Amino acid sequence: MRVQPLSEIPTPESVADTVEQAIVRALEQRPDLQGRVAEVRLTQAERQQARAAFYPSLSLTVTPRAQSLYLLQQTLPWGHTIGLNGELTLALNWTVFDGGARRNRLAQAEAHIRETEARATAARDQIEDQVWTAYSNLNTAFRQRQAATALMTAATESYRAALESYNYGVRNLLDVTNAQKVLAQARSTDILARTQVLAALADLAFRTADAIQINARRKRP
Repeated sequence: MRVQPLSEIPTPESVADTVEQAIVRALEQRPDLQGRVAEVRLTQAERQQARAAFYPSLSLTVTPRAQSLYLLQQTLPWGHTIGLNGELTLALNWTVFDGGARRNRLAQAEAHIRETEARATAARDQIEDQVWTAYSNLNTAFRQRQAATALMTAATESYRAALESYNYGVRNLLDVTNAQKVLAQARSTDILARTQVLAALADLAFRTADAIQINARRKRP
């Protein structure tokens, strides 16, 4: 399994979008919320069907009949006659009394709508909370990366100064070893900070559903 080195992966320093833009994008793209919205639309269609049962229904039936007649006369040539007739029927059906069945179906449809709307609202609130958390974690990771970069710079300069002083005989080997140890710790902290930034970016892309979009519309952040 080939793994790309961490040094070759571009690590951004900030996020371009605001948290409000990320939330709007998540609400437009998250498939779980889209499923909840589809459930609401389905229950609304069921309510319309339940309401339609209170009104009369008109049906139209057309039955065409074609007739073809051939005539044979002794002194004249063959004759051919075609006729078209049929029936047109209109039927009006109206249920006057059903023991409250239609009213119960309508009440059930209304209750189902409220239930699906509540689930959709809960899913929306959960998505907003998830995006807020991911966005905050990403900004925290950016600040930790900045601190790690500053620490890395300071540790590198300290090691170079200690090594140069040792070469001139001003400082001893123990000072160089301690500076080298601090530099190694700073490098480890920098790697961890970069990893946390990439993980936070991946989490935000997952929460906003950018990771499942077919077209890469723009690079984020």
